[in-house]
Amino acid sequence: MATIDEVLAAAVADHRAGRLAEAAARYRQVLAVDAANADALHLLGLTERHEGRTEVAVALIVRAIQLNPALVDARLNLANILRQQGRPAAAAAVLRQAVAMEPGHAGAWSALGAVLLDQGPCAAQEAVEALARAARLEPARAEAHHDLGLALRRVERLDAAVASHRRAVRARPDFVAARMNLGNALLERGDAASAAMSLRTAVALLPDSPECLYNLGNARMAQGDAEGALSCYRRSARLGLGAARTQVAGALIALERPDAALAVLLDGLGRAGTDVPVAIEMLSGLLIRQGRLAEGRALFARIAELRFGGASYPAECLTALAAIELREGRPEAAASLLSRVQGDNGWFFTVKSLAHLHASLGERGLRLERPPPLAPGDPRGRVTSSTLAAKGRFAHTVMEYVLVRLHAEKHGLVLETPDWVGGTFFDLDDPPQGAPLPPLLFPRRLLNDQLDDELDSRGGRPPVAGRDLLSPLFLFRHREAYRTRVQSWLRPRAQWLPYLDPALERLRGLGATVVAVHLRRGDFVRAGYPITRTDWYVDWLRALWPTLDRPVLYLASDDLPAVADAFAEFRPLSRADVAPAWEGLEFLQDFHVLMHADVVGVSASSGFSQLAARLNSRARIFAEPDLATRRVRPFVPWTD
Repeated sequence: MATIDEVLAAAVADHRAGRLAEAAARYRQVLAVDAANADALHLLGLTERHEGRTEVAVALIVRAIQLNPALVDARLNLANILRQQGRPAAAAAVLRQAVAMEPGHAGAWSALGAVLLDQGPCAAQEAVEALARAARLEPARAEAHHDLGLALRRVERLDAAVASHRRAVRARPDFVAARMNLGNALLERGDAASAAMSLRTAVALLPDSPECLYNLGNARMAQGDAEGALSCYRRSARLGLGAARTQVAGALIALERPDAALAVLLDGLGRAGTDVPVAIEMLSGLLIRQGRLAEGRALFARIAELRFGGASYPAECLTALAAIELREGRPEAAASLLSRVQGDNGWFFTVKSLAHLHASLGERGLRLERPPPLAPGDPRGRVTSSTLAAKGRFAHTVMEYVLVRLHAEKHGLVLETPDWVGGTFFDLDDPPQGAPLPPLLFPRRLLNDQLDDELDSRGGRPPVAGRDLLSPLFLFRHREAYRTRVQSWLRPRAQWLPYLDPALERLRGLGATVVAVHLRRGDFVRAGYPITRTDWYVDWLRALWPTLDRPVLYLASDDLPAVADAFAEFRPLSRADVAPAWEGLEFLQDFHVLMHADVVGVSASSGFSQLAARLNSRARIFAEPDLATRRVRPFVPWTD
């Protein structure tokens, strides 16, 4: 009669050969004799996972680990199942136990890093540390350096990411993904020529890779070669990458072939993998720029009734219809259309907010007039950023504007902007966009380096002119040298003060020191961004409160019911307590209070409250959460 070890060995042989039913039967035979056999429980769990019974698999592997905690491979497999179930936090907890038990297990560190990346920005730095540990443990393993490079890009350590991808390529010269992602990191760093070289090598190694062709298209577009980019995007789309279809249209737009771009977008709507929301947004922009408003209205009304890939897109179509109403001078109609839509997409935010801003003016018989576009033949260079109106919400777009305007002013360029919320809310007078400019992908590092050259007395670089500077465009350093200029640009128009000043006047009537604290929730919870805990600010306020002259607390949050009760001892007020709602624009009322308070507390990773703090020239105390120490600390919005 076979021993337990012999039956288990036969089961493992069946398992390795893919005879899973036979393997499972043998594992159960072992467990019938030895119910506490951890190896059989673990491996039976893997067969259950293969059959799709993941809850059974989890229970079996958990039992195996309880019986034999030293089974690190069982912990790795349990973590993989939990990750598959969409439970990255639970998977990370299992893997932290694995690396604590066996610190030299490179695979466990790699798995931990991958799972932490799933948890979003709040875990990205820990992911980098885990993947760096894996790379140190297996320095000859190309995949370890590649994965570390991806994580380093996530935390915007581009030089380190490039170095890590290069180590991966040296370890395995035919590693296509490493060459592709080296190209992507180089492109994001601003080195389009080197990026294209790496990506051409990736395409040569794997000519039918739609992803490599797509990214080579990006590099060629960054070099100003729209024809070359178009060829790459078309090949990528033919090979099945749906995202490439909208890039084909973008290249055609850059080549001033709008009718061809329209045809590509319309054809792509019904094809698998097409980014339909992006296609609808691009269709809207093309038709509006060409003045084909009636055609657009009919098209989006029809599309709203259709399904593509099993999904419908009424919100995107309503946004397109609202954009047409705005162009025709009917902001009230645009606002009415979007009152039925919930969303936080950048394009939706822009159209909805502009509709409410212009409707507010219309109620008072006012309207804004933008300066005329540059006349043909004007010798001045120009730049623009079309993504100011589409790729982010209020603070995101304003902070991008700051970088582009600093660049334009430094080089004497005319900055043209689309209709965007910051351009309407603040007292800005940039002309509208003229003829389309060639897009420049990933210009952020280049623009920041040029600004640093100016302030640090280094040799100047040639200006970026005649390009459409695309997101992301954030400043790397908010330097004191910029503060006065930026604050002078970003002041609300006088037309908006009747909606903004009542809240401040009421607060100042209730106390001598306005303390404004912002607590971001909403999409931060869904996207995995760091969450500022209320008790950190409560502890800080308890220490600060007695030192202030008749303080009054104002809370700004996208989820007031979730945070307000924690501050009850300070009798907090919110927008609804101190001013009538500015319909659809209540966020601007919160922003104005933060911008003029005497004490400002910002939320972790929140551009909204950080921007308000940088524009606040009155406050004497600024505070931010310190995630490492789990407390609130002072900070300086503008630094050297």
